[in-house]
Amino acid sequence: MWYNLGFINQRKIMTTRQTYMYAGVFAIIIALANYTVQFPINEWLTYGALMYPLSFLITDVLSERYNKAQTLKVVRIGVILAIVPTLMVADGRIAFASIVTFFLIQQLDVVIFHALKARFAPLWWLRNNGSTLTSQFFDTSLFFILAFAGTMPTQMLIKLIIGDYLVKVVLALLDTPFFYLFAIKYQNRNISKA
Repeated sequence: MWYNLGFINQRKIMTTRQTYMYAGVFAIIIALANYTVQFPINEWLTYGALMYPLSFLITDVLSERYNKAQTLKVVRIGVILAIVPTLMVADGRIAFASIVTFFLIQQLDVVIFHALKARFAPLWWLRNNGSTLTSQFFDTSLFFILAFAGTMPTQMLIKLIIGDYLVKVVLALLDTPFFYLFAIKYQNRNISKA
């Protein structure tokens, strides 16, 4: 019976305050990731790779608690709120690449998450990891191409894409227990109180 719990809160309405609070969190994550992506850790990795995956965890938790339209609204408002801070902390090309990529790929993540949830309801770990790993592949590739193509040798760009994505894969798998705690267990606790 626990596998049906994912659909119970789909009628839960996100308040305006919650919408802007979550969107503000996204804006902060975007701005911090855009600032830190400018600093390489080594030839395979930037500090932005450590910050940005948090946005996918938040998107998945929101997708588990709320419906697709509400989660997409948070993502879209978050992008709008992130424009000015991103322009303040990042090079114009990085800012453009980030805003475009975040806008497109976070929506892809939400759509994939809800499709997996509808098809494989009991497999909460699949929707969490499947949507994130797929989306982050496109996110990483698109961002680095838009932000850095033509500014560095192609071989270095490919190394950064691979290194960044591999770190995101590890972080996505490591965030699975947090998704369970904040989305699944939290939901089960609220249902058992009812």
